[in-house]
Amino acid sequence: MIFLILHIINLLSTAHFIDNKVPESYMDEIFHVPQAQQYCHGDYYTWDPKLTTPPGLYIISNVIALIGKVFNYDLCTVNTLRFTNILFSIGLYLTLVSMVTTLYPATKNDWKTKLYALTLSWFPVGFFYNFLYYTDPGSTFFVLLSYLLVKKKRYTLSGLVGMASLTFRQTNVIWVCLFMMVTIIDTLSNVSSSKKNDDSVCNLYNPACLSIQKPAQVVQSIYSLLINTLKNIKIVLPNILTFLLAIISFAVFLVWNGGIVLGDRSNHIAGLHFPQLFYYSSFLSFFAAPWIFSLTSALKLISIKTIIYGVASTLLALFFVHKYTHEHPFILSDNRHYSFYVWHKIYRRHWTVRYLLTPAYTISGFLNIQAFAEHTRFLLAFGYFIALVLTLVPSPLFEFRYFIIPFLFYMVHIPPPTQTTRTIAALGLYLSIHLVTVYLFVYKPFVWTNEPDQLQRFMW
Repeated sequence: MIFLILHIINLLSTAHFIDNKVPESYMDEIFHVPQAQQYCHGDYYTWDPKLTTPPGLYIISNVIALIGKVFNYDLCTVNTLRFTNILFSIGLYLTLVSMVTTLYPATKNDWKTKLYALTLSWFPVGFFYNFLYYTDPGSTFFVLLSYLLVKKKRYTLSGLVGMASLTFRQTNVIWVCLFMMVTIIDTLSNVSSSKKNDDSVCNLYNPACLSIQKPAQVVQSIYSLLINTLKNIKIVLPNILTFLLAIISFAVFLVWNGGIVLGDRSNHIAGLHFPQLFYYSSFLSFFAAPWIFSLTSALKLISIKTIIYGVASTLLALFFVHKYTHEHPFILSDNRHYSFYVWHKIYRRHWTVRYLLTPAYTISGFLNIQAFAEHTRFLLAFGYFIALVLTLVPSPLFEFRYFIIPFLFYMVHIPPPTQTTRTIAALGLYLSIHLVTVYLFVYKPFVWTNEPDQLQRFMW
């Protein structure tokens, strides 16, 4: 309970501070807030063409506003609309606690688990958006809640929650597909364990990642998933009906909308941007370092086999960097985001920098894979990798917000460390970054020459 109280205190104090210092709508809020207020006034037909995501956030806020009307409170002001995301953040903390204890039952009722969940809840990139009226907190909450329900074997409800997540961000359909795959794996595993002496019923091959020694094992595992799903379709189908409903609904939306993006599509044209995976890997290594990095993990990479793989991976990364690096107009012009400064101060310092960083990408990737592989089976790791590719590679824009769900999904599969000092170090790092970013957002505004009457602010 103490960690939940700390979480709420941090949320409310930061929200109160930002609401007082920045009471007006900022950046994308100038689109989100008026749209939500249209809903509050009962107008569900007017739609701002600048909005690119569905109306899930506005619907939730509208429900809260209707409750407020009963008590004569206006819950459709900028500040009260932002409060919607405070509720999502509280829900996210509770979801993370339950997720970790479900994946690692031995940690149940352990205060270290709640400290770990609190730290992940304060992950700086995701935490910042709790204090603005953005879709990210709701999207993150519903996606992780859907996964929690899968692991709780509440498959029907999980699919419905996954469908709700699509109303916050269309690309969440990728995570819904991953959770459907996990549901199929769990269902087949249950069939296999209940029919141990009948190989004709199910023979799913899903080894631990660390036991994979040959490419043939990878092929065998994927093939066994496909063939056993077809063989046991009558058992599998009832558990995945709501997932299929969500996916079919998304397909209908694609046909009706003529594409995945609502509204302004000119700045959201999909392509092949493979270096996104390298940016994410570096990002993941930094924010997960307090838990996954150690001298032992680094020494494990020193072997002839790893060096050969490392050289091959670096050469492949060089090709992807050369062929598929994209500079979105926003990353070149919008100096309100930290990604702008990362790009200009590092990648644009000299044309060779993007190539010189490829060995670092390789080492980062190996460390991240090694930590994840220690606690997962192959099919989950494979599904996660495919989800990463489908989520990140099509996006032309380098933006830290896209990494929130992939990061948290990765971290819930890393068990809380027995060494509390690691989690405390991560908590200190996250809280420090949070305080700095809030300070910069509030106290270091600046002005664009073409908009002299409008303050601009630094943010993720």
